[in-house]
Amino acid sequence: MKRRNSYLISRALHTFMWASILSSVAQLLSTLIDAIVVSNLIGPDAISAVNVSVPVLSLVSCLAILLGVGGSIVAAKAMGLRNMEETNRVFSVSLKATLIFGLFISVVGYLLAPAIVGLICPTESRIYPLAASYLQIILTGMVFMLGGFTLQSFVKTDGNPKLVMRAVVLGCIVNLVFDIIFIQVFDMGIAGSAWASVLAYIVAFAVCLLHFRMPRCSLRFQLHARSTHGLGTIAKEGAPLSVNSLLLGVCTYFINTIVLHVAGDDGMYVWSLCLQLFSIMQLVLGGISTSIFAIGGLLAGERDMEGLGILTRRVLIYVSGVLAVIVVVMLVFPELLPSLFGGSHLSGRATLDIASPIRIYALLLVPYGIVAVLRSLYQIIGFRSMSMILSITQLVAMVACVWLFALVSSDMLWWGFPVSGIILLLVTAVFSWQKRLQKPQLAMMTLIPQTIGGKSLNFSIRLTREDVTSALDDIKTFLKDYQVAETTIFRVRLCCEELLYNMTDYAVEKYAEKHFADIHILLTDPQVSVLLKDDGRPFNPIFKNRELREKNADTDYEHLGLLLVTGESSSINYKYMYDQNMVFLTFQRNS
Repeated sequence: MKRRNSYLISRALHTFMWASILSSVAQLLSTLIDAIVVSNLIGPDAISAVNVSVPVLSLVSCLAILLGVGGSIVAAKAMGLRNMEETNRVFSVSLKATLIFGLFISVVGYLLAPAIVGLICPTESRIYPLAASYLQIILTGMVFMLGGFTLQSFVKTDGNPKLVMRAVVLGCIVNLVFDIIFIQVFDMGIAGSAWASVLAYIVAFAVCLLHFRMPRCSLRFQLHARSTHGLGTIAKEGAPLSVNSLLLGVCTYFINTIVLHVAGDDGMYVWSLCLQLFSIMQLVLGGISTSIFAIGGLLAGERDMEGLGILTRRVLIYVSGVLAVIVVVMLVFPELLPSLFGGSHLSGRATLDIASPIRIYALLLVPYGIVAVLRSLYQIIGFRSMSMILSITQLVAMVACVWLFALVSSDMLWWGFPVSGIILLLVTAVFSWQKRLQKPQLAMMTLIPQTIGGKSLNFSIRLTREDVTSALDDIKTFLKDYQVAETTIFRVRLCCEELLYNMTDYAVEKYAEKHFADIHILLTDPQVSVLLKDDGRPFNPIFKNRELREKNADTDYEHLGLLLVTGESSSINYKYMYDQNMVFLTFQRNS
């Protein structure tokens, strides 16, 4: 029995992952640059002031996540169904709503920023004036930050994560250059760092717009578009991650309060270092696990549960491995963080212990990362309520554990973080066990269905003529076993034969035997769906058919079979994304 090979999914994951990781690295560097520059040029209080602004910025970003991530998930599933009209409607609705909200925040937030900071930080604190100045300027750029986030989500989903990487990297460079210019040259203080960040948002937004001038772009903005799903469905998909961001802001506020009361301003500095470590974890999750939303959403739309399982296992291995390395580094070299973030200014405070809290906090990273991946997966496969519960539990447990341990002593409060991570893993395991009792076909922990509605044939072949010949026989046998009409079997086999042989002969220049093609055939009551994927050179059979028709096709015997594909199938759709050709065909089952 032929099995599914991980080759193409791994290729797609690597293409998406490395571009996304570099994007996340650039975003993290942008944040770290602010923190490093302000803490070294202005002082440790400056990084605390930036930290005070985190809850507000997390709250503001919730709607961008709600509409940007939620919309991109709905769009990815629509792409999986090859419904580009609905994909464009979802994109247009999500972007318009985000830009309107961002403009509102830019205006109102600028006016109310000092009052907002007064609610979360005592006005008599030496941190207050720095935080008020920083937040007021950052909020003016929200329309570009939120709009850029939504654009990035959709551009990655449309198969162009490398452009997003370039946009974010360029924004990071702009941030670095103008941080130095505004703070060091023009002596603008923390306000200079904030203005540099706003310029970075604008540049990243502008670069993402270049995607719409590229031939590979399949997104079209429609000013008056209305999605059949509506904002409600989009918001449901984005709600778990949005709630997580919301609670992250609330969680940061409560932990800020606990740390300030228990450990004072020095403890706040240590907590700020832990937040930088948390940002590094978010870099890993942003770069690797967000592939669940883009690639996983596409696979879910294609009803390719086997492929989704392969993707999830790969993502969990990468996330766990990378985070484990970070934990080991922090356990062995905890002094790395304070050496970067103004620790030299604290040389006279001999009683301040920084190493122990960092070592303890680092133990949170692996369990938190695993649950974050599973939470995203549950969202994709339809367990939105569990994804929401995990979003809430993830941060409520953190605050509760930190508070309980802080009641013991200021030194013990740091143990609340890893304990909350262990509790979260146990909650996830119990939930998945209960779901499996109800539905045994679900996989443990991931809850990916092992069977789907309709009958499916899902396997991979090497790009050799021998494997193609064998695959065509398997396809014919599968369709016969489920009593598909003979005329339909003939059409399906004919189209697959032409396309698969074309892959072996033209897609790969050399070492074809080292490349694989994925074949996924799904039977439902009205139709037979066929999805073929390979990682060869871009080859659009639809465009090629049009080209042949414009020529004298009767004399082009080498490519004449391509003309049959359009004629024999009910519909044909082609998309080149994640460096792969994807051809989707449908046939009437009993015609």
